[in-house]
Amino acid sequence: MDTQNPTGARPEGVTSPEAREVLLALADRLATVRPRHTIDDGRRLAMILTATFERYGYMSDAAERLETEVRELAAPITGRGTTRGEYALLLRAAAAGGAA
Repeated sequence: MDTQNPTGARPEGVTSPEAREVLLALADRLATVRPRHTIDDGRRLAMILTATFERYGYMSDAAERLETEVRELAAPITGRGTTRGEYALLLRAAAAGGAA
């Protein structure tokens, strides 16, 4: 256990390496599989949930922390017409520390 951070929560403004990896993996998938098809927020949430639970197991504390972090970093999809390829660019920007 980290004595400086006993809850395991990430410091404000710091993106974990695991969250970056998930964001980039999702971006790669979106950019290579049907990049011209549209994506909605339900699909975004499902992809995040699947990616984080595959990494840490279903309903584990670590998976839930990672899911929360990735959801905070990956901008919601609010309008119609956003393509998977366009959203991949946003995820890559978020992984690099830019605003998504």
